[in-house]
Amino acid sequence: MNALKPASFTALLLATSPAYAFDDNREGFILGFGVGFHNLKENYTSSGSNVSSRSEGGLATSFKIGGGITDQFALYYVRNASWFSAPYFDGVTTRDAAYTIGLSGIGASYFLAPSAPSGYFLAAIGAGDIATPFEKNSKADTGSAFMFGGGYEFQKNLMLEGTILTTNIQSTGLPPPVTLKSSSLQITINYLFY
Repeated sequence: MNALKPASFTALLLATSPAYAFDDNREGFILGFGVGFHNLKENYTSSGSNVSSRSEGGLATSFKIGGGITDQFALYYVRNASWFSAPYFDGVTTRDAAYTIGLSGIGASYFLAPSAPSGYFLAAIGAGDIATPFEKNSKADTGSAFMFGGGYEFQKNLMLEGTILTTNIQSTGLPPPVTLKSSSLQITINYLFY
C-alpha cells in the first residue's frame, strides 16, 4: 500500500504536466540522483526520558522524480536517506548491519535563475523511516520527516546540494515504546536529468 502512494503521485504529476523530457529545459519531466556523505545525530527517548544518543557518519543518497512547473520551480517525489552501520539483533545473535534513516515524500525546489549556473532552495515533507533494508524479515519503523536546504547548479544538470533532514519516528519493537528523533546534515553531488 505504501508503494502505491509515490507511484500514484508520480503518475498524476506526469499526466498533468507537459510531456517534455530531457529537452535541456527544467520545465517538464525531471529525474535526479545524488550521492555524498552525511553526519547523523540520533536521540532515543522512552516515557520522556533519554535512553541513548549517538552520532554516525556514512553514505547519503538522493532520488527525485517529478516535474518542473516552470524553469525555476519544480515539484517532485523525493527519497533522501542516510546510510550507516549499527548493531542488529536477529532474534539469535547481534551483529553489525546496514541501516537507513530517511524521508519519502513531496519536495519542491526554487531556482534563482532559469538556467545554470544557479543557486536554489529546496524543502520536502513526508514519511520518515528507519530500516535495515538488507535483513530478512525486518520491518521499518515509521514517523514523520522534514527536509530543507539549498544548492548550486554549477553546470547544466550537475549540482552540489546541502540539506538538513529531520525525523520523528516511533519504534514498534519491544516495549516500552521508543521515540527516535534524528537530524542529518547531508552533502551530495546530484545529477538532474531534464
